[in-house]
Amino acid sequence: MDEKTILAVDDTPEILENLIGILGDDYDMRLAKTASAAWTVLHLTEVNLILLDIEMPGMSGFDFLEIINTTRTEYKHIPVIFISSNAEQETIDKAMRMGAAGYITKPFLPENLHDMISSIFL
Repeated sequence: MDEKTILAVDDTPEILENLIGILGDDYDMRLAKTASAAWTVLHLTEVNLILLDIEMPGMSGFDFLEIINTTRTEYKHIPVIFISSNAEQETIDKAMRMGAAGYITKPFLPENLHDMISSIFL
C-alpha cells in the first residue's frame, strides 16, 4: 500500500508536533502553520487528507474550506478533518454542512484520530 500524505494545518507548533508524534510512523506528514503555507503544500505535494484547525490568524479553517469548495475545486476531492478546541454543536454542524469528513475536539485521544483517519482511508 502506498503511504498516504496528510497535511496538518494549525497555528500552534505544539499541536503540529503532537500530530507528528501520533501519525508520523504511519503517514507522510506535511505541516503548515498558516492557510497560506497550506496552499503552497497543496500546490507542491499530492495530499490525501487535510487536518485543519478552525481558528487561525489570517484565514480561518472555515474560510480555507470555503475556498476549496468554491474556487480551488481541484482540491475538493481531499477529505478534511477539523481539529479544533471549539466543541460547540453549532460549530461542528457548520463544519459537517461544509463537507468536512470529520470533526475532533482538542484535546483528543490519539486512537480516536487514528480511527477516524482509518475509516476515511478504507
